[in-house]
Amino acid sequence: MKNGTAYAKKIKKAYAKFRGTARGDSLGSHTPVEQLILGILSQETSFARAEQALRRILDDMVDYNELRVSTPAEVSASISKHVPRSVQRSKSLLMVLNAIYQLEYTITLDHLASRGVREIKAYLQSLHGITPYAMASVMLWSLGAHAIPINDVALEFLRENDLVDGGATGAEVQSFLERHINAADAKAFCLDLDAAIGSNIFAGNGKAKSPKSPKSAKAAASPTKKASSSKPATKSKKKAPVKTKAVKKKSPAKKATAKRK
Repeated sequence: MKNGTAYAKKIKKAYAKFRGTARGDSLGSHTPVEQLILGILSQETSFARAEQALRRILDDMVDYNELRVSTPAEVSASISKHVPRSVQRSKSLLMVLNAIYQLEYTITLDHLASRGVREIKAYLQSLHGITPYAMASVMLWSLGAHAIPINDVALEFLRENDLVDGGATGAEVQSFLERHINAADAKAFCLDLDAAIGSNIFAGNGKAKSPKSPKSAKAAASPTKKASSSKPATKSKKKAPVKTKAVKKKSPAKKATAKRK
């Protein structure tokens, strides 16, 4: 990521401010496959809303295999109240579940617990449709590996508050944070960051400004007529109105009489 040294100082300073915001909250315990599903569903929303969506899925489906063979429309109907762009999220979810099934002939990731970090990364990266955020989410919360999952909401928050480079991708930001947040603090950092986003702790401090409305932008771009005049104002002499002789118009009746004469 560009200007990594400068942003590392900013992150350190910012974390000192929002550290402890989560007040010891936790995400609860989830199996690796549950965490993967939650990671996919929470790509553009909070983890809490993703958990609500997962509960709804489990109410509507018999098991994860039934979920796997469902259509995107069916899954979207279950999660649309909790997850934005529910159809897209459903397509991604089904893609990843089918990729797991092709490798394991069942829907489970429990076998990853006995593997090393490199093996886990290689396996998860091989799953068609998985995002860097969902992968990091499984690694951190279910497998205890060093990872900092950053979804679209967190990425936008970090950009708006000038804590990361504005052009950096989510994967680049995750890699940057993993270099500067040690493994022992990774879970606490993620929880505190999520709480800071919810509390809007840095409101008004970011360098990003809200765009002007079209009306105000137009007004700012085009100066008033008075201000736009480049010539100095001069007094204009008033000319007296020119007197003109009033010409009487003959009525049609008089014109006709004159012709007869």
